[in-house]
Amino acid sequence: MPCGLLVDDDQIVAKWAYSTFNIYEQPINKAYGIVDTNGKLLGAILFQNFNGVNIELSYYGPRTLSSGIVRIIARTVLGHFKAGRLTVVTSRRNKRLIRALIKIGFRIEGVMRCFYGHTDNKKNTGVRLVAFKEQLSRVAYRTTSGQKNGTK
Repeated sequence: MPCGLLVDDDQIVAKWAYSTFNIYEQPINKAYGIVDTNGKLLGAILFQNFNGVNIELSYYGPRTLSSGIVRIIARTVLGHFKAGRLTVVTSRRNKRLIRALIKIGFRIEGVMRCFYGHTDNKKNTGVRLVAFKEQLSRVAYRTTSGQKNGTK
């Protein structure tokens, strides 16, 4: 069960994610680790490919995503990076994540054929989703009751 966030150990978190999930290593701009009560890593939030406007998000960790984590992601994109858009690419087969991202304001920007392999099939197709500053602001400052901070 996730209970905390590991900050300022970007390389440790990234290396854990790459080795645990057998992912090709890539440069990162920032990383947060999701930890249990003993400090054991359960998940990773990786921010990559920041170009001054857009930042890409890679998220690893089954059953670790919560509304609190989503708010942390949105606040990091807006506050730390001051980015205008957040991009996520996921497998076309990951319907649950795609629906969840759309529910919080992401839009499907397109599909990416042969993204996860060299043949053009459903298994290798990625879906590119994007959220813009306005949607991220709504998510970042929403309280757990669904209202924005400072409102009643």
